[in-house]
Amino acid sequence: MYKALVISARPWQWVKSSFLLVPALFTLEILNHQSWLKLGAGVLGFSLVASSIYIFNDIINRKEDKEHPVKSQRPIASGALSVAPATLFSIILTGIGLSLLHSASKSAVIFGVFYVAIMILYTIYFRRLYIVDVIFIASGFVLRVEAGAALIQEPVSHWLLLCTFTIALFLGMIKRRQEIGALNEKNVSSSRKVLGDYPPLPIIDGWINILAAITLICYALYTVDPATMAKHHTDNLLYTLPFALYGIFRYQKISLYGRAGEDPTKLVISDAGIRLAVILWVLTVGIILYLAKAV
Repeated sequence: MYKALVISARPWQWVKSSFLLVPALFTLEILNHQSWLKLGAGVLGFSLVASSIYIFNDIINRKEDKEHPVKSQRPIASGALSVAPATLFSIILTGIGLSLLHSASKSAVIFGVFYVAIMILYTIYFRRLYIVDVIFIASGFVLRVEAGAALIQEPVSHWLLLCTFTIALFLGMIKRRQEIGALNEKNVSSSRKVLGDYPPLPIIDGWINILAAITLICYALYTVDPATMAKHHTDNLLYTLPFALYGIFRYQKISLYGRAGEDPTKLVISDAGIRLAVILWVLTVGIILYLAKAV
């Protein structure tokens, strides 16, 4: 049962909590060892809260998941894990996660509570509304960044929030596109009615292209925003744009035409090209800001 509980918590999805570190990266607070405990508690806390929602989602949608070729293998849908211990584990994870967030920052825990609330609403109702379902998921990423800003008590740029929102929409829309494409290939209908409400694939592809463009524009505007340059004393952040562009375009290519259908998080972790782009982006941002601060 313990293995089933861990699988239901989906710890590999904790990489999403790295969004909490974005504000710390752009303020170089990530280099301050005195902040590491607070940042670590915040990231772990939000990760546990997210895991509790994954379990809640599997409990609510267990009947629907049983009809899915992949989701039917999940512990709760397959019957390997019963509802009672899963529910208790979800509640415990929520309590521990919010407690860790509270210990790190009283402001950050507010965003954790908001996350729990909107994800419960998403699971119960809004996942059934096309486009709205992806918007709710993207909002969860924005709350991660807001929580990260609360951890270091620094305001976050609106451009960065917009960039976070649009890239999350981009990733979510690709996932929906994959799900619909898989159904079309097998010529079967889905138990999830929302997938049938989405338009034909060429239109979704257009949306994905637009979201990719908006994400890159928002990030570019952040790097040249007078407020950003005044805060960091440099205009060189613009040179980090190529890494963001490569990462987004590579993800779009391999997720739709290379390794279509793979879990987005696992794809990001396992693909060497995307990993290299992220590492180089982080290093370049850090070096540029460090040198600007040292001058």
